[in-house]
Order: sequence, then structure tokens, then C-alpha cells
Amino acid sequence: MERQRAREEKIKAKEEAIKAKEIEAQKIREEKEKERQERNRLKEIERQKRLDEEQKIREAARKLKYEEEKLRETENRLRQLEIDRQQEIERQLLKEQANQRAKEEELRQKEDKIKAAEQERILKEKEQREKAETLRKEKEEQRKIEEERAIALKHKQEEEERIKEENRRIKEWEDKFDQEQKRKEDELIKKFYSDNSLDQDNENDLKKEENVNVSENDENKK
Repeated sequence: MERQRAREEKIKAKEEAIKAKEIEAQKIREEKEKERQERNRLKEIERQKRLDEEQKIREAARKLKYEEEKLRETENRLRQLEIDRQQEIERQLLKEQANQRAKEEELRQKEDKIKAAEQERILKEKEQREKAETLRKEKEEQRKIEEERAIALKHKQEEEERIKEENRRIKEWEDKFDQEQKRKEDELIKKFYSDNSLDQDNENDLKKEENVNVSENDENKK
């Protein structure tokens, strides 16, 4: 359980790190976009200043040349030029806005693809980690089973050796006991026969003495 918790915390920390990197990358992209927009704004201001200055110079030149003769014509032309310029500015703005939207859409699509690819990579890595963990658990379980089998076999062999040794000691004791018992029986039998032989000798001696005595008595009677 402790290892599993540690692995989960490690995976969680890694995912949080990935999220933090994505957030940091997003911030960087936003800052770059703001800088780009600011540069475009400054360029537009500069362009507007330049156009205004050019227009003023052009208007001043025309006014000086045609002020007396063609004042009305110049005014109409200036109005038309202003209209055209405004229309051109509007067209340019619309074009730039369209380009900007297209670029933003393209950038968004690229970011979506990157996010999708990153998510897919994270999922694959997670699946690989889960498969590796499952395989590790299976190997660990198999190793435990094999260890238990080895221990059981060892215990069985030790038990067989103990029984074998016990039987050997019992057999030795039985042989020794039988030998001792046989020795005692032999001694008893030997003693028994020895005692019987002694009794027989004594009986024979008594009979001899009696016969001698009887003979002596008969001799005396004669």
C-alpha cells in the first residue's frame, strides 16, 4: 500500500508539473501575443502619423498651387480623397482583422492538436505504467508462490530427514537393546545350566556317601 501510494503521488506530481508547464506556456503565448499586438498598434500609429503628414504636405502643396483657381475642386477632391482613404482604411482594417482571426484560428487549432497529442501521450504513458505495474505485481506474486513452494519443499525435505534420522536412532537403540537383552538372556541361561550342574554334582556326592555308609554298615553286621 505504501509503494502504491508513493507511485500515485509521483504520478500526480508529474501530471501537476505537466499542467503547470502548459499554464506557463499559455502565459508565454499570451504575453507574446500582447507584445505582437502592441507592436502592430505602434506600427499603425506610426503609419497613421506618416499618412497624416504626407496628406498635410500634399494638401498644403495643392492649396498653394491651386488655392485661387481651383479651391472648390480641391475641396471636393480632398473630400473624395478622405472618403477613399477612410474606405481604404476600413478595407485594410477588415483585411487585417480577417488575417488576424485566421492566424488566431490557426494558432488555436495548432494548440488543440498539441494538447490532444500531449493528452494522448499522457494516456499512453499511464497505460504503460499500469501495464508495467500489473506485470510487476504478477511477477512479484509468482516469485512469492515460488518462494512458498521452495520453503514448503525445504520443510518437507527437512521433515523427511528428521524422520529418517529418528528412525535411524530408534533402529540403533533397538539393535543395542536387542543385543543387551540377548546378552542378559545368555547369561541367565548359562547361570541356569551352571546351577543345575552344581546341584546334580551335589546329589551324586550325597548318593555316593550314602552308598559308602550302607556298605560299611553291612560289613559291620557281618
